[in-house]
This record gives sequence, structure tokens and C-alpha cells, in this order.
Amino acid sequence: MITASDPLDDAVALHGQALAALDDRRYPDTVRLCRRALELFEEHAGPGHPDVANVLTLLGGAEDELGDHQAAEACHRRAVAVMRALPAESGILLRLRIQADLGLAGSLRRQGRYEEAEQLHLAALAEATPQYDAVELAPLHNDLGVLYKFAGRLDEAHACYMRALAVLEVAHGPGHPALAALWHNLAGLAHSRGDLEEGEEYARRSLALHREAFPPDHPAVVADEAHLGVLLQARGALADAEPLLRRAIGFFSERYGPEHYDVLVNLHNLAAVLGGQGSYGEAESLYLRALDGKRRTLGPDHPEVALTLNNLAILAAERGETGRASALAAQAHRILEVRAGPGHPALAGLASLAALY
Repeated sequence: MITASDPLDDAVALHGQALAALDDRRYPDTVRLCRRALELFEEHAGPGHPDVANVLTLLGGAEDELGDHQAAEACHRRAVAVMRALPAESGILLRLRIQADLGLAGSLRRQGRYEEAEQLHLAALAEATPQYDAVELAPLHNDLGVLYKFAGRLDEAHACYMRALAVLEVAHGPGHPALAALWHNLAGLAHSRGDLEEGEEYARRSLALHREAFPPDHPAVVADEAHLGVLLQARGALADAEPLLRRAIGFFSERYGPEHYDVLVNLHNLAAVLGGQGSYGEAESLYLRALDGKRRTLGPDHPEVALTLNNLAILAAERGETGRASALAAQAHRILEVRAGPGHPALAGLASLAALY
């Protein structure tokens, strides 16, 4: 005798498949599975059920990864609204509320809305601290470090990363893949601080851990190779950096489309390599592609737009286009001053470049 399946059991199964797809960084599959699970939960459990919020947070995270930040923010805000309407002093409901708040904080951070993101993140961390153990708190400190790094608050970012690293090294040992993301982030932080030798060492640690855990064509491996390429470019090893960045651009373009964040960032980084090799025309073309894509997907006043404007200004200066260099640097300075705050470390160099020409 054939019996009909329970819709809520089907929704739970779909959510589990969506989580597995997210772990494998198959973001379009995550979105598709979440949307079907969401329909079932809303219809059969009600729109205010905590499972609806749980799926919305996952869906918002996948939409963020695919660059649809407007849709992502809408999902995250719905999840937050559902969880704040429920009593949640402890237990699973409190964890789901913290998860929803952190999802929204991450989405705001991706959009360059750092102050809003920080307020949400700190509030969620304060709620989580009495409930979570040290290992559970480590990813929260890591994510806060990412926020501070993008906001230019490098010392605070370093403190967050090191706090998470110390916990995970004790819990898992120094060779565990769970540490790879932290070494990746510490490499980026070292790059921002100008500690290039240290940054390359950290990037190689992250890459080694991911290569041990995943096949060569896994997104985490390709992202780490590209990150290593950025450090090699900064250290002047342009010939070694170029193939790593070209592989990343091709890989992420094929997997997620030509305007995915990882494609745009690596177009920017490859342009820096080509500029260093004297291929100014090709470098400018790639910078302009990255700039156009960032403006469309992140918005015209996003700090990432400012960073590409900055590099275009440097390239223009190297080509003797002094008036253009000054104008581009001034545009970048205005964006960072408003969106990232006056303490962002890139501002001093931008102001000098704008004034020089």
C-alpha cells in the first residue's frame, strides 16, 4: 500500500539537502531547495513557525553568496521578524534568533553597511556568550573579525581572529581543516597591514589544509589559490600569481556567472598583476570590468568600488594621466570616508594621491 508522504517531513528533508549543498558551495542548488522547503513550511506549519525562519536564514545566506544582496536582506529580515515574535529566553529558539540576527549582520557587512552590521553582531554575540561553549563562539568571533577587517579596523580584526584560532587549535589540533578559514582571513589581514611574508605563510597554510580536505576543483581550494596569488603579486612574484588568478576567474565565472563577487575581486587582482607587468591597457580593461560589475551588484558607493577606483587611480598615475588619477582618487576617498569611516587605512594614501596630482 502506497501512502502519501508528510509535507513537513519533505520540508525537513529538503532543508537537509540545502544544507549539504551549501557545505559544497553549490549555491544555486541551495536556493532552489530552500525555496521549495520554505513553501512547504509556510503552508503546513504557518508563516510564523521557527522552521520558516531557519530556512529563510539559509536562503538569505545563499542569495548573499550569489550576489543578490537585496533578496538576501529581505530573507534575513523576515527571519529576524519571525524569531523576534517568538519567546526565546533560552534553548533552540534563542539559538535560531541569534542565527537570524547574525545572518542579517553578515548581509549588511557584504553591502558595506558596517555600523549596522556591527550593532547586530555585537548584540547577537552578547546573547550567545552565556549559551554557547567556546568552540561554538569561535565562528562568531571570526565573522566579527571579517567585519572589522573590511571596515579598516585591523587591530580589532586581529584580536577576533586570534581568539577564535586559539580556541579551535585546542579543540581540534593545529592541522584540522576547521582552522583553514582563519588562516585564510589572517592572510588577508596581514596583506592589509603590509606584512606580506607573514601573509604568504598564512595563505599557504590555509591552502594546504583545504587541499588535504577537498578535491583540487573545490571552491575552497580555488579561492585559497587565488588568495595566495594576491600575496604573490604583492611580493612581486607576478608570473607565479597570474595563472592562479586566471584559474579562479574561469572557475568562478563558470560556476556562478561573470558578475559573482569572487569573479569581480579576481578580475581586480589580475589587473594589478598585469599593471605590474606593464600591460597597462589590459589592466585598465579588467579594472573597468570589475568596477562596472561591483557598481551593479554592490552599489555605486560600496567600499569595494572605492578600492577598484583607487587602483585605477594608481594605474592612471603610472601612465602619466595625472588629472584622471587625481579625480579617481578623490572619488574613492569620498566613498571610503562616508561608508567606512575616517579611520580606514586606505584613506591616507588616497588623500595623498589626490593632492599630489
